[in-house]
Amino acid sequence: MPIIQLSDPEQAAPTSCGVIVFRIDPQTGDIDGTFALAQYNGELARETGERIKGTPGDFAGTYRVTTLRPDGTKFAEGFMLARPLGQEGVYLVRWDLEPVEEALLELGYVPETRLIYEAIGMKLKGGAEVAVAWDNNVFARRWPGSSPP
Repeated sequence: MPIIQLSDPEQAAPTSCGVIVFRIDPQTGDIDGTFALAQYNGELARETGERIKGTPGDFAGTYRVTTLRPDGTKFAEGFMLARPLGQEGVYLVRWDLEPVEEALLELGYVPETRLIYEAIGMKLKGGAEVAVAWDNNVFARRWPGSSPP
């Protein structure tokens, strides 16, 4: 069988993918995540979340989240919902984020645009952490004045 070269190692990183590892506080259920987004060129960023619905110690629930850039400045605030998928520690995850005005300008969007992402995650370390991966090419924008998805 011939060897097929899948990609050129000199090419830039793809800009559409990302992964986050959330650590779950067993007492409060709050989350603290470190993420890699290809467009950040290898620099790590953070997302924190306060549990507003769900059982502490379990990732499933609703969170009020803040997303930070690698330099620590705020990118967005909003909500994240995680629900179990099956019995193997897999979750469907959805974000509804409102980027700060500066981020909207950088992205070329009008004020009050919301970003809605869907992803899949799985438990790590017996549920103390959850890894979630997404593709930035697969998201929706809710324009000001439009109805929720």
